[in-house]
Amino acid sequence: MVRGGWRVDRDDLYAQADVRPADVDFVQTYDDYPVIVMMQFEDLGFCDKGEGPAFVQSRDLTVEGDFPNNTSGGQLSAGQAGAAAGFLGMTDAVRQLTGTAGARAVSGASLGLVSGFGMVTYDHCLCTGAVLLGKPS
Repeated sequence: MVRGGWRVDRDDLYAQADVRPADVDFVQTYDDYPVIVMMQFEDLGFCDKGEGPAFVQSRDLTVEGDFPNNTSGGQLSAGQAGAAAGFLGMTDAVRQLTGTAGARAVSGASLGLVSGFGMVTYDHCLCTGAVLLGKPS
């Protein structure tokens, strides 16, 4: 498996929100395995295909860093909760954007991306999704 379905729809995702990947303040990725996180970084346009490892090595993915990812620790910290796992990222994105993330708050965050992944059928990726969430006005 070398790509997910995000690549197919990512241009529409950003166009509908009138933003670019560089505008995103934090990302909540589906993280059952670290390689899947890098695949999402690539397919969602944060780096080119094949550049995931170098991208991760050159970034600080913590809440204080230049590319906060999975600000609650994600599934790799909490355990893969089956169908509920997708809501880990959504819940923390809402917390980030509503000022309720506490010590895990990303300073100045106003735009977040949450991605999901499931139903892996060996390169068909039947269930991938992403949503951009903005800070309430």
